[in-house]
Amino acid sequence: MKITRDWYYKNWRWFLLGCLFLATFLNYFDRQTLGIAIMPISEEFELTSIQRGNLLSAFLFTYAGTHLFIGFITDRIKNIRWFYPIMVIGWSLSTILIGIAKDYESVLWLRYILGVFEAVNFPIGIMIIARVFPLKERTLATGIFGSGAFLATLLAPKTVIFFSNNYDWRISFIFAGVLGVIWLIPWLLIFNHPSKRSAGWKDKANLVKHKSVGSPKEVLLNKGTWIVAVMGIGLIPCLYFATQWLPSYFTEALRLPYDQALGNKLSLIYFMMDAGLWIGGFMVFKLSQSGRSILTSRKMVISFAYVFILSILMVPHIENVNLVVAVFSFFVFGIGMFLANQHAFKQDVVVTQVAAVAALVGFIEMMFTAFIIKKIGIMTNISKDFGPVFIMLACFITVAMIIVYVFVKPKWFKVVESNIANE
Repeated sequence: MKITRDWYYKNWRWFLLGCLFLATFLNYFDRQTLGIAIMPISEEFELTSIQRGNLLSAFLFTYAGTHLFIGFITDRIKNIRWFYPIMVIGWSLSTILIGIAKDYESVLWLRYILGVFEAVNFPIGIMIIARVFPLKERTLATGIFGSGAFLATLLAPKTVIFFSNNYDWRISFIFAGVLGVIWLIPWLLIFNHPSKRSAGWKDKANLVKHKSVGSPKEVLLNKGTWIVAVMGIGLIPCLYFATQWLPSYFTEALRLPYDQALGNKLSLIYFMMDAGLWIGGFMVFKLSQSGRSILTSRKMVISFAYVFILSILMVPHIENVNLVVAVFSFFVFGIGMFLANQHAFKQDVVVTQVAAVAALVGFIEMMFTAFIIKKIGIMTNISKDFGPVFIMLACFITVAMIIVYVFVKPKWFKVVESNIANE
């Protein structure tokens, strides 16, 4: 195929999606590094399980708090080309500094700082996708965008464990941070004059300019915002248990050694989460092509996801480690399927303030999750029994499922195809 300027402009949205995918990869690689390296860090600083919970949740508290205002700022930023990379550099430098930290308190405060910078990624990414992708492609694009996170969780275990065992856990953080600087190159090359490459960008930009972007009232009073938020309260604690506490579960509850064999198991599990994001988005795309409505298609996919997630209740009754890995793979596959659709719902609440909706929802779901991640440290500090944790997560996801079927209705979610023609 001959690549011409017209062909590039026509397909520009996919190149842009590649940059967003890479940014999400970096976003999660940086935050995931601590969860994987928590064993050698705990040994060096002599941490208790409660202190681990503090470290793992510190990022989440500031990440959630920053969401209170970052979305409204993002919806008003005119120079996204530079604002976004400044935030990426901020979280990359925070990660590098963890690699040279000398004590527990320094790591704790750097994790707080990391949460501030990383909070922009999902609101701005979801906003950009909403501007340049037509409706039928949007869930798939959102799934691909979000799957960068789980490619990071796929690669992080083996990478971090390799550096930790062969060199020093600190190298992992320096390596992760440097990748963020390199990301600047493709971003600045591709995200250049978006209004010339996508008519949808101009349409949505004009919509934002001339409508009620000035007030957060529409976002706060819209029932769809709160529906998606409660959905997230049920889903996101499951996600962060998988990405933050799962390594500790294997090393403490199952007493597996901290080596590359553990890295292989974690990578397999996280691969299934990544697959769930892609497949969840693709299923909605195919179901909508067959004539079903977007909302009906999403509900069908979420139903499948729910069954997979509930498999976590089987874990305490299984003694074979390989079967435990298989069950966790089903669990995270369901999380990925559900998450692709939950992200897509955020784009259909207030179309002029997508970043604001994503940010407010992010604040609510992440603040709740931060308390849960910290609580897990307290629940498992002495007994190392994760059984009650699994029951708690199953209850949360059941609430999310009820919300989807009772409250997701067309009057609260504006899933109407916009007039977008990519040039």
